Amino acid sequence: MAMSWDMLKTQYLQTGQASQMKSVSLSLIELQVVATAGIEKPVAYQLVRKSQFFIEWSVPTINLDTYIDFATELLSLERQLSRWKLNWSELWNSESER
Repeated sequence: MAMSWDMLKTQYLQTGQASQMKSVSLSLIELQVVATAGIEKPVAYQLVRKSQFFIEWSVPTINLDTYIDFATELLSLERQLSRWKLNWSELWNSESER
């Protein structure tokens, strides 16, 4: 069953910023668990996408006057996730890179 990103976005944006950051964290933790175990490559890839979307949806809601460094770190993380996707097969097949 395909994930409905629009439905997820609607639900995600209805939560507060603390809940949104918790969702980002949990998604990354899930990714770490799956990647460390080396199982469920498609699930891991979806978790990368989900984490990217969470970050993309969160950054516009951040008060940049107060939290510019935090927003910058989130965007840096999103770029790292994008780099992983570009080399996904190579990364996934290498236990040391995962």
